[in-house]
Amino acid sequence: MILSMADQARLFLWTMLLGAAAGVVYDFFRIARKTIKHPDFLTHIEDLLYWLFVSIFIFYFILHRNSGEVRVFAIIGVFFGMCLYFATLSGLIIKASVFIIDIIKKIIITAVNIILFPFKLLIKLLSYPGRAIKKWTLKQLDNGKSIARKTNRLAGIKMRNLRKEMYIIRRKI
Repeated sequence: MILSMADQARLFLWTMLLGAAAGVVYDFFRIARKTIKHPDFLTHIEDLLYWLFVSIFIFYFILHRNSGEVRVFAIIGVFFGMCLYFATLSGLIIKASVFIIDIIKKIIITAVNIILFPFKLLIKLLSYPGRAIKKWTLKQLDNGKSIARKTNRLAGIKMRNLRKEMYIIRRKI
């Protein structure tokens, strides 16, 4: 199908917008990577899935809007739209988003610390008697071990005496 110049210009603008939208979506991944650290293999998987879905979507869009014809200027429009977005707005959006997310993180962490403070204080107060009981119990166990050692020594002495006496009795019988 032959497109007029106006239709070609509209298609080029739509593909530029599509490229910019693909750049915005990719920035979501970049923002997530800056705020939530994760391993490199996961980053590679994310990139692979991103480009797979974006490629399919762009190809479908171009085929649908252009009656099944893929034109080079449409692909150039997507590329140009992405480059234009990354050159102008991407840095600002990433910095602003990371800044806002960091502020939200700090607010949430502060709120959680405020909510958990009474519980932490209660645990700390209850730990003092717990430590005293633990110390006393360990001391008692150490005393018990020393008593057991002494008893074993005495039992060992008696056992030796018993063996000697049994030996003597056997000889006499």
